[in-house]
Amino acid sequence: MENARIQDRLHASRRVYNWTRRGDRRRRSLVAKYTQRASLRRAPGDPAQASHFARLVALLLLVASLSGPWPPSALAADPSAYGVAVTPRNFPDFTVGDVDEAFAMAKQIGDYAVFIYQWGKLDPQVPRLMVEKSRRAGLLPIIGLSPTTLGEGRKELDLPADVRRRAASHISFANPVVREAFKRTAAELARLQVPYLCLATEINFLAMQRLDEYIHFARLYQETYALVKRIAPQTRIFVSFQWEWMRILDSRAPQRIADHRKLVDVFRPRLDVVGLTSYPAFFHDTPADLAPDYFTWLAHHVLPTDEILLMEVGWPTEGIGSEQEQRQFVRALPELLSGVNVSVVAWALLHDVGLEEFDANLSSVGLVTASGRPKPAFADFEKLHASSRP
Repeated sequence: MENARIQDRLHASRRVYNWTRRGDRRRRSLVAKYTQRASLRRAPGDPAQASHFARLVALLLLVASLSGPWPPSALAADPSAYGVAVTPRNFPDFTVGDVDEAFAMAKQIGDYAVFIYQWGKLDPQVPRLMVEKSRRAGLLPIIGLSPTTLGEGRKELDLPADVRRRAASHISFANPVVREAFKRTAAELARLQVPYLCLATEINFLAMQRLDEYIHFARLYQETYALVKRIAPQTRIFVSFQWEWMRILDSRAPQRIADHRKLVDVFRPRLDVVGLTSYPAFFHDTPADLAPDYFTWLAHHVLPTDEILLMEVGWPTEGIGSEQEQRQFVRALPELLSGVNVSVVAWALLHDVGLEEFDANLSSVGLVTASGRPKPAFADFEKLHASSRP
């Protein structure tokens, strides 16, 4: 019952988040008040509310404790590098030529190529081909796996059709059928021997809506990490978290920041990197509105020696954004990230895309239009990449 009440509060906050992301800036002025009312119905000092959250923290720490003490993470071996998710022009109706051109453009602005796959739609041949193309282009591949759906706030499991059939009505990370299938998929990706492998993207969304499933997945992650490391000992394994929502939780309940950190700690000690996604435009009108500590605030959630991988960062050029704002944001990144132990900064899209799951905002975060025209920010991101090279 207590966990259900916490789920209700976080679910209400998540509805506000989805509502805000749909792109009407005039709505955002109401978000703070509504979120505070929906997610913190009791007074901050209410013992009952503290007890509810304490139970969640206890569960998270129980999972984290299964693997023993936390060793210090290694510092990033190299200075900050840049990369991009390699989306070709005319996506999703692209040609082979479009793909080859995209890899060439990606090499202009970074050393890393990011590929994120929904587990339910994953064709194992595709990441294998993309890794081969990346290496031929002189790019280091980063592979991400999303076991939760893009829609519905990432609260549902995104299972391959055969796994869903075998799981029957028990669609859960606690189901042995689901767990073994996930491990097999992770092992197959590990055999690609990529530098970085993310086993769940923006996984904190699941915690905000289905706490039990979050805990089940954390246990599954710990087991899968050990398996993957036996196959690819040099691959850095991690999950990613949505940064804006981490900050929102902190602003709504500043007295519980140490507790919020447990949502990351539950994956330790088997967390080689802390991955983040960040789309500030959904909550800030312009890049100039971002506080100086926008990313350095991360120190409240990670260890000083943690390597940070900004796996997705973007600013849209349509809907709530503009090409000029995108350019301002790219130019502001070095100062915003100063003091953060970031190993890779990866832009969310190379080309704009046409996907049903994305609205005009998410579809337009590319540095190049869908038709192939570089936006002004492309040249600025290219300069950042050039400045990071020895």
